[in-house]
Amino acid sequence: MEFQGKLKSYGSNHMTIDIPEGFDIQEIRRKTLDGMLAVDFYEKAKITAEQRKLIFALVGDICQHTGYPDDEMHIKMKYYFMAETGCEVFSLARNKVTKEFAATYIEFIIEWCLKENIPFMYREYHLSADINRTLFIYLKYRACFVCGKKNSQIAHVETVGSGRNRNKIDHRNHHFMCLCGEKHHPEQHNIGIDTFMKKHHLAPIKLDEQTIISLGLMSKKQLYELNKEEISNV
Repeated sequence: MEFQGKLKSYGSNHMTIDIPEGFDIQEIRRKTLDGMLAVDFYEKAKITAEQRKLIFALVGDICQHTGYPDDEMHIKMKYYFMAETGCEVFSLARNKVTKEFAATYIEFIIEWCLKENIPFMYREYHLSADINRTLFIYLKYRACFVCGKKNSQIAHVETVGSGRNRNKIDHRNHHFMCLCGEKHHPEQHNIGIDTFMKKHHLAPIKLDEQTIISLGLMSKKQLYELNKEEISNV
């Protein structure tokens, strides 16, 4: 049994912990030994329970699609990650890796799923990974920020303007997100950008010049002309 509580007060030989709502205190009493309860303390900088849960959920999605057993797929993903990053053998047990390491591993699994066309459920990935890095992966693979659907559309957050020549737009000044054409891009237009972003807790991202070119939003020639114009105006 595992739960997260907040330390409320403590003394030389006692402490008080606020437990989450809905926690079954009778169950914990049944699991005590002679009235004694074993409590583990985790460092804030270490992998969180939410990160571990997310990793297992993602690997579970891969297993459901590929048919591999859970244990075998967990081993495969670890070795893929070690081969990609050069890191040593690692454990996802409590206190064994940092939150940053776990976030990077989550991002690796998400990108691997997108590259291999593995369908997965969108489970609020930004709660356990760096949201900007995670959403950049979604944008890179044209996956909807809301539902994860592939082959989605890159959308401007700031209004471009009807009839405006998009080849003349300086995309460096815009924020972007990726939305599926079947549901979420139309919804964004129907309810308005502000309401849409609040509803889905989105954080659209800005892109550097290299990424703008790689995504086909602007050509090298267009960026060159814009940079030349900026220099001449200084």
